[in-house]
Amino acid sequence: KIPLKGFEENRGVQFEEEMDPEDLDIDIGVMHFPEPILVKAEAWKSGDDLTVQAHLEADRVMTCSLCLEEFNNVFEKDITLHYDIKGLESVTLDPDLRDEILLEHPIRVLCRPDCRGLCAFCGANMNEAPCDCKPET
Repeated sequence: KIPLKGFEENRGVQFEEEMDPEDLDIDIGVMHFPEPILVKAEAWKSGDDLTVQAHLEADRVMTCSLCLEEFNNVFEKDITLHYDIKGLESVTLDPDLRDEILLEHPIRVLCRPDCRGLCAFCGANMNEAPCDCKPET
């Protein structure tokens, strides 16, 4: 939350904060943030507008779409947000940060580019060893 009282015109204010992933409700089945998300940001006011440039960093655990194994992944994103602050006393960034994090989630998550996935017949992880299944023709 950014309080707007005392904000000087065209003068940036920097802040750094750790956000709890549970507060953002961003743990979706195949993506989990085990530790807080670091937000480094600068905000400045110009008339009735507030601009926020932020850098988000966090470790996340993802589940591969092919082999269903979990793996660690570093999440980093730079964003710029604009707000109309006419008549407001503060601005809450949480909903917009949540949206930006979820939008960064890929549709198909792979643990590595050459992931071989699971056997369609026995379910064995083909990355670990080939299975003995003989597909019927």
